[in-house]
Amino acid sequence: MRMINLRYISNWRVLLIAVVVLVCLLLSSQLGVVKPYEIVDPLDILGEGSTLFLTILIVIFTVTDRPRGNVTNLFYSGGLLLIFSMTLDVLDEFFRYPDALRLLSWLESFPLPVGLIIISFAAAEWRRENKMLSRQLMVREKNLRSHQWVDPLTSLYTTPYFIKLVEREIALQNSTDAESTVLVSVNFKNFAQYNHEMGTKAGDELLHQASELMVLLLRPQDCLCREHSDHFLILLPQTRLSQADRLMKVIAQNLNSELELPNYMSVEVHTHHVEELSAVDAITALHTQVEEMTHYAPLAN
Repeated sequence: MRMINLRYISNWRVLLIAVVVLVCLLLSSQLGVVKPYEIVDPLDILGEGSTLFLTILIVIFTVTDRPRGNVTNLFYSGGLLLIFSMTLDVLDEFFRYPDALRLLSWLESFPLPVGLIIISFAAAEWRRENKMLSRQLMVREKNLRSHQWVDPLTSLYTTPYFIKLVEREIALQNSTDAESTVLVSVNFKNFAQYNHEMGTKAGDELLHQASELMVLLLRPQDCLCREHSDHFLILLPQTRLSQADRLMKVIAQNLNSELELPNYMSVEVHTHHVEELSAVDAITALHTQVEEMTHYAPLAN
């Protein structure tokens, strides 16, 4: 719980919400006078205050738990305007303003519809995003639906399912003139250190975000599975090695930038052109290549 709270506090967008509330309080206290206790309506305070509190919680959960992107930014921008208007509305119950002063009335009324319009655009983008995610979920399932092979953390398929797909691609490649098949290994270097420093919950969240990002960036015919821990395997059917290298370069760049990895972490990607006659041999050859490159890297330094 302590780690989660620190994550919320360290998010600048959460801090900006607190700044907006403080600005509203400063405006009301400077431009108005405190109402007598007798005319304060507790029911209005309870209703408007609880609505404001829930709105703030929803916005905080949106910006901290959703992946970054246009949808999250729109929800946050619209929510920030709602919080601004609703905070001034709550403070109206505590402060009285001069009749000639219309500034706070405008500030209370104008941002509200603008915020709702922005949230409407966010909802439309969210709908499009969900359609894309549904299509990617269908890509994950391919032709097999044995859900005992689904990884519970990332919702990706595990190695047994991956082996069956590779076997199918090898059979197709040998029986037709289809283009070659490429296997890819994606590892997060020093993930154990990240788990130790940030906690297992943060590590699980990192793997979940990484899997979602890779699924979005891969092609419909590709298949991603979680082999174990921070190791992922990707099947790129009917793909030349040069094409695979270009695609995985883009994916690695996005993983490094979007996940905000610490300096000691990096994404390691290795591609292998499948020439073996069985899936197990192909995956073993990929692992051997990864081990050789891992042992070679320190010598190159």
